[in-house]
Amino acid sequence: MESKELIYRLNRIQGQIEAIKKNIAKGETNCTQNIRLLKATTNALKKFGQAYVEQHLENCLLTENVDTKSLDKELKTILNSVFSM
Repeated sequence: MESKELIYRLNRIQGQIEAIKKNIAKGETNCTQNIRLLKATTNALKKFGQAYVEQHLENCLLTENVDTKSLDKELKTILNSVFSM
């Protein structure tokens, strides 16, 4: 996945968050709409995180000359980060 696609995903997430903020600021009483927006934002952020980690693994770890110990340490760090989200 290219950086442009990642930025596009972040822009969509930002737009969803802005929509929630506007609804709250206006005193919108349609809680269902805000909850749906929140769910969509959460899902989009998870998908962004997955795409970003995949890109990191492909670009930063697998294409560089990384020794086995460094690769093992880096993978453990990434996995710990991913599963603590």
